[in-house]
Amino acid sequence: MICRLKLLRLFLLGVSVTILSACSPKQAVQPSVMGGAEPQVPDSVSYASVALREKVSDSLAVRPSWTYYRYALEAMENQEWMLARHYLDESLRQLVSEKYDSLYRNVPAAEDSAYRAVMPARIVRALDEVYPNVADLGENAETFQQNDVSIEGIDALDEALADSASLVVIENFLDTVDVKQFSLPVEFNERVMQEIFYMTNGARKFTEGSLNRMTAYDSMIYAQLEQMGMPKDLIYLALVESGFKVKAYSRAKASGMWQFIPETGKRYGLEVDYWVDMRRNPEMATMAALKYLKRLHDEFGDWLLAMASYNCGEGRVRRLVKEMMADTTRDSTKAVTYWELELPKETMRYVPRILAAMVIGHFPAQYDMKVEKQYQPDFDTVTVFDSFPLEEVAKLLKVSEDTLRTLNMELVKWCTPPNKDSYLLRLPVGTRAAFVDGYDKMEKNNFSSWHHHKVKKGETLGVIARQYGISITELKQANDMKSDRIRAGKSLLIPIKVTPKKSTGKKPAKVKTYVAKPGDNLGSVARLFGVSQESLRTWNSMDAAAVVKPGDTLFVSKPELKPSEETVTRAPLAKGEKYVVKPGDSYADIAKSYGVPVMMLLEVNGGFNRRLTEGDSLVIPEFVQPKKQKAAPAPKKQEPLVKKPEPKKEEPKCSGDVYVVQSGDNLFSISKKCNTTIADIQALNGMGNSTSIYPGQKLKVAGKVPVAPEASKADDGFITHEVKKGEGLWDISRQYGVTIEDIVKWNGLSDTKIKVGDKLKVKKQSK
Repeated sequence: MICRLKLLRLFLLGVSVTILSACSPKQAVQPSVMGGAEPQVPDSVSYASVALREKVSDSLAVRPSWTYYRYALEAMENQEWMLARHYLDESLRQLVSEKYDSLYRNVPAAEDSAYRAVMPARIVRALDEVYPNVADLGENAETFQQNDVSIEGIDALDEALADSASLVVIENFLDTVDVKQFSLPVEFNERVMQEIFYMTNGARKFTEGSLNRMTAYDSMIYAQLEQMGMPKDLIYLALVESGFKVKAYSRAKASGMWQFIPETGKRYGLEVDYWVDMRRNPEMATMAALKYLKRLHDEFGDWLLAMASYNCGEGRVRRLVKEMMADTTRDSTKAVTYWELELPKETMRYVPRILAAMVIGHFPAQYDMKVEKQYQPDFDTVTVFDSFPLEEVAKLLKVSEDTLRTLNMELVKWCTPPNKDSYLLRLPVGTRAAFVDGYDKMEKNNFSSWHHHKVKKGETLGVIARQYGISITELKQANDMKSDRIRAGKSLLIPIKVTPKKSTGKKPAKVKTYVAKPGDNLGSVARLFGVSQESLRTWNSMDAAAVVKPGDTLFVSKPELKPSEETVTRAPLAKGEKYVVKPGDSYADIAKSYGVPVMMLLEVNGGFNRRLTEGDSLVIPEFVQPKKQKAAPAPKKQEPLVKKPEPKKEEPKCSGDVYVVQSGDNLFSISKKCNTTIADIQALNGMGNSTSIYPGQKLKVAGKVPVAPEASKADDGFITHEVKKGEGLWDISRQYGVTIEDIVKWNGLSDTKIKVGDKLKVKKQSK
């Protein structure tokens, strides 16, 4: 690694001399243009944190070499060392290929010369920090390019264009193709043909590899697309996004097959934290992506606009569409199409690239693409309630740790998540019995919390481990480190061990409950009691879509008693009698005492799907004779000391002439419940055009609506539109010459979802 860095230094010195020699003798080098030859960085501070604060002129900021250099700095800040190395390599490649006379005529010669003098030194300085950390990755670094980043599908926007002869060859074949066989709208214009040329030439290896990887997931994706009534060819969006690499990671921190950024992923149910990244789970990520695309299509009414929004954001596309609709020079009766919009460079290539991938995917033989069917490995599943190092599981099952990582691709670190009450672990097919038998023998992670420690100058792993009362091995394991080398500025995860508390003789603390009040939601309750929303959902068996309603009784502490150390004597059971779980019981103990295989006991009682708790009634398989024991009184049936929450109340329905506003209501939802219109509710309650309401407010929803004078009606100008089959807000907005934002505002909608029969208030525009 050191030799490679020295060679790179010599190469960059040569590059710098070559670049400068190409400049005119009269061009003076002015490093001040770049803010100095190289940032001065203290040993205790990372190079990236200082360099990221530096600015350059607009003319230099657009250069690919500078863009990739900035990407590298961001990756270094996130400690994504392999990604940083990739971007620094790309920055150097771009720097060498950038020709002043052909590309940057508008840049002052002195500024260009200064930039070329400074950049090689900056790249070397960044690599000084990157390479030692890459070395720490060990074997993981060798597989990074194959598993963790999709370079060609994301970055390649600067490739050479096809010449006219190449385009003629492509066009001649496309002339023979019937576009009706595609489920996405496509026109074979030059932009699409240029992308076909690129994907079958410059990115040929990426395209062929992606088509092969696609065969392992296509049946799952097609099934979800069919279930949601969406075009099958949307599968090619994933090809362009990631090449079907489930761990693909981009410079924008997007991850997974469908390249969700963390915020959007969480919005669609993909949990992202230090331990797990559900964006890597193919099934969950596919469902989230299709929900997002469907919502975009519901808004824009066009799949190409939906795909463009997926790439650059619906806000930008919405704004551009609105501006074009307001343009008096165009035919307002025609819908705005993707091909009319001036979007960012990446999005201008993005949609045509998906369409090109679709064409190639339908006709791989035409482009000499060899596609062979690939398969995902079969697996067993088991729910675990403890955190296990994957290394321990691998030893128990006699499989490689990489096999477990491949099956559980959402696991970010070296163990199952310690911050979850349970986790569904995938195991190689046929190994579940061995896992269950060895469950109690495996070493668990006995850590109660985790702390982040930023390494200071002069600190070693030994010093840090002693500071927190843990071993160096535990510290290295927590950070997935292969060597003892650390650098100042690096962030380490510190596991904090559980400290056993001496018994005080007091009874266990009572499980806390809370009755929700109007205006409460999951977030406010979590903040009130200092717990996480995820814990509240787990303790109260709430799914991701569940909401808190006034009157709901919620567990705000864990509804589970801690097992005691007492020894429990098992009594023989009468035929058909169930065993009632006592404090300290485990599946393994119960199975052993009755001579029942623990696997069989778990299967019969659903033990793979839930945790064993005191008071549970277990079935002991009748055909297995229990061990002979001394007679003992049959255990009395124990009632759980903690009662389950009352069933959630049904959402209030409209009855009578008055409706009491509930938390989460809006005028649109109330009008649907009460079979009326927003306009009538506003009129009955003297609200004018206001849509503001609050929980507990009593609204009249029936009765004689005051009739306004004709002149007043004319001034108001609102009419009621009943949603017809196939209509979306996009269609309605075009019909009345208004915007989607206006309809949402007039009707107090919380989102853009509507259904057949909904009545919307629309202000007709004067012609």
